Parts: sequence; C-alpha cells; structure tokens
Amino acid sequence: MNTKSLVSISDLSREEILSLLDTARKFEEKPNRRLLEGKVVATLFFEPSTRTRLSFETAVNRLGGRVIGFSDASNTSTSKGETLKDTIKMVSNYADLIVMRHFLEGAALYATEVSDVPIINAGDGAHQHPSQTMLDLYSIYKTQGTLENLTITLVGDLKYGRTVHSLIMAMKYFNPTFRFVACKELDMPEEYKAFCRENGIRYTDHTDFSPEVINTSDIIYMT
Repeated sequence: MNTKSLVSISDLSREEILSLLDTARKFEEKPNRRLLEGKVVATLFFEPSTRTRLSFETAVNRLGGRVIGFSDASNTSTSKGETLKDTIKMVSNYADLIVMRHFLEGAALYATEVSDVPIINAGDGAHQHPSQTMLDLYSIYKTQGTLENLTITLVGDLKYGRTVHSLIMAMKYFNPTFRFVACKELDMPEEYKAFCRENGIRYTDHTDFSPEVINTSDIIYMT
C-alpha cells in the first residue's frame, strides 16, 4: 500500500486532522497557490458525482496542476471488460495522484495495493468518504470554534451513508455524543455502534426527530 494514500479517515491521527484543518484555513484565506505546478491528477469516478468531482478538480486547478480522468465509467475500457487492477496500473503511469470514487466497498484500498502513486478515496460504496469528512470537520470547527465535547445528531440514511460512517470514526478523538435518528430500516449499522462502544463514544438511538433532540444538539447532520 502506498503510505501517502488516504483510504479511510482512520488513516489520520488526531494531530494530522488538526494540522489539515489549520492548513485548510490558510488555503481558504489564499486559495490560489501553485503547489501542484507540473503535476497531473487523475479523477476516476466509477460512480456518478458532481460536487466531489468538481471540488477535487477545482482544487487541482487552483493549485496549478492538471486534471485527467473520467466521470462516466461506461465510456472507458471497463465497459469492455478491463479490470480495476489494469485500469489503476495503467492510469498510475500517467498521473502523480489518483482520486477515485467506486461503488464497491474496499475498492480504494485494493487500488492502493496495485497503484504506483497515492490514491485518495472519494467514496467507496457505503464504506468511507474521508475527504467529505474533513470538510465536515472544518465546517463544524468554523461554526462551533471547537471539535471537543459536541453533541452531534445524525439524521436520515445512516445505514448506507458513508459520510456519517466516516464522521463517527474521525470524532473519536474529540469526546463527542452522537444521536442516531433513523427509521429501523436505515438504522446505523452495528459495526459503527460497536466502534462507538470500543472507543468510549456515547450514543443514543431515536426514531423520532423530536424537538427535544433538536434543541439539545450542537450540530444536526442531515444525510
């Protein structure tokens, strides 16, 4: 695995998360820098995306890099039977970094095992979405002034919502309390509840998005 890859938010330590948030603040103040001058970034979106793909491509352009890739896998050789392994190995010969979204859980991790360049996971199935989580953490920090000791209410599709799965894992460093609000069919998967218990994260389950839940939340996250 390429050690510079970002597959899961759990790849980052507390110190790395805080350092990235501080760096994001500096880039927000001065976004146009030429740090990627001469670099090529490949965006491989095997699953449809608008916001995530354009966010990455905008960032690369603002940093002076160039973007190659695709936003529709049906127009690539994968539609003719080319394997993910062959696609990744081929593209890694052209690019300095690969940003990949895939519909299969674990695809990004597999890509790191066959790629010669770093992989950034832009979402894999219902598993992880670490770049969105960093944006969520930055938004929370900007509005609350801290990431510590917050009550965060997650509402909606908690079963398949990879953004909330990543957020839970990232917040383990900051002593949160979570409320999970969903119908039983879309309840938070047991593996993430087990993660909370193992890491001393308090949580409660709710099917009713009640005024009491709303009024005692620091952050309400609608999926």
